Amino acid sequence: MFTTIDFQLETVLVLVVAGLLFQLFMRRHHPMSDTRTVSTEDDLYKMARITGASEYEIFHASAADWPVSEAVVEKHFKDYLMHQATPCYVNAFLRKHKQQVDDLKLPPF
Repeated sequence: MFTTIDFQLETVLVLVVAGLLFQLFMRRHHPMSDTRTVSTEDDLYKMARITGASEYEIFHASAADWPVSEAVVEKHFKDYLMHQATPCYVNAFLRKHKQQVDDLKLPPF
C-alpha cells in the first residue's frame, strides 16, 4: 500500500542511514587526528606541558648552549609569537629531546 512518495522517502532514508553508517565506520578506522602532521610549534607546546615550563623558558633553556644574547632570545621569542618562527637553537633543542617527549605519548593538545 505504498504510494510513490512513501517509497521515495523510504529509499532516501535508507540511503541517508547507510551514508551515516559509512562515515562512522571511516572515522573509527581512520581518525582525523592521524592525518594532521606534527609541527615544531606542537613539539614546543608539548615539551612545555611535560616539563611544566613555559615556551618562553624553553627558548631560554635552548639558548643556554648557544652564543645567543638575552636580547636576541627576546627578539626571537617575539618573532615566534607573531609568526610561529622558531630559531635554529630552539629547533636543535627540540630535536635533541624529541624522542624523550614522544615516548610519553601525550597528544599535542
